[in-house]
Amino acid sequence: MTNPPTSELPVLRRVIRSSTIDLIADQLRNAIYSGSLEPGQSVNEVRTAELLVVSRPSLREALQRLISEGVMTHAPGRGVHVSRMQRSDIDDVYAVREAIESQAVKLIIRHERSTHRIAAALTELERAIEDNVARMIGDADLTFHHALVASSGSERLSDLMKVSMVHTRLLSLSDERGYEVRCDLIDSHRELAEAVTVGDESRSLTVLARIMAEAASRLHDPDAGLDARVVRGREGETSVDDQWRQLRESAQ
Repeated sequence: MTNPPTSELPVLRRVIRSSTIDLIADQLRNAIYSGSLEPGQSVNEVRTAELLVVSRPSLREALQRLISEGVMTHAPGRGVHVSRMQRSDIDDVYAVREAIESQAVKLIIRHERSTHRIAAALTELERAIEDNVARMIGDADLTFHHALVASSGSERLSDLMKVSMVHTRLLSLSDERGYEVRCDLIDSHRELAEAVTVGDESRSLTVLARIMAEAASRLHDPDAGLDARVVRGREGETSVDDQWRQLRESAQ
C-alpha cells in the first residue's frame, strides 16, 4: 500500500487569498492539520520565515492570529508552540463543532440547499474505511463534516469550521495513546446524510448530536464501545519528507 497524500484542510484546496497574512496562517494550519507541525512543537520564527519566504513581521501577525484561535500558544521566554490539547478541551471542542454544524444543517434544510457535496464526501468516507488507513479515515471524516458546513452557503460558518477542524485534529494528535479512528462511524454518517437530504431537521440534529457525543466519549475513554472496530495510526502513514522537516529537526 502506498502512503496516503499529506493531509490538507479541505477548505483550503481551492481558495486563493490576496492577503499574505491569510496565506501564512493557512500554511501553518495545514501543517498542523497534516501532522507536519506536531502538538507542543516550538515554532522558530527565523527558520519559519525563511521556510515560507515571508517577512518576520508578517509571520508574527499570522502567529498572533493562530494564537487567538487557540491553534498555537505563547509563553514568555519560551516562544510560540503548537497547542497541545488536554482532555479538559474535548467537550468544549465538540460543543463548538456541534453548534457550527447544527446551524449549517438548519440553513441547508430551511433554504433547500444542494446536498450533492455531502453525498460525495460520504462516498469518500466509505472508500477510506475500505482502505483501512487511520489517517485517511480521519481526513475523510472531517472532510464530510466540512462538506456539511460548506453546503450551508455561509462563509462565516465555514471559517469557524476551518479552525474547529484543526482543533479536532489536535485533540487526536495530542492523545498520548496515539492516533486512532473507529470504523463504525459510517452508519451514523449515512444516517445524517440521508436525514439532511430528505429535509428532516429534527432527525438530522439528533443524529449530529449523537455523532458529536460518541466522538467525545471515545477520546475520553477509548475502551467505551469495545465491539467497535478501531484502526490505529501506523508509522509511515504520513510523509515526513516535506517542507516542514527542517523545522521539526531544528526544534529537536
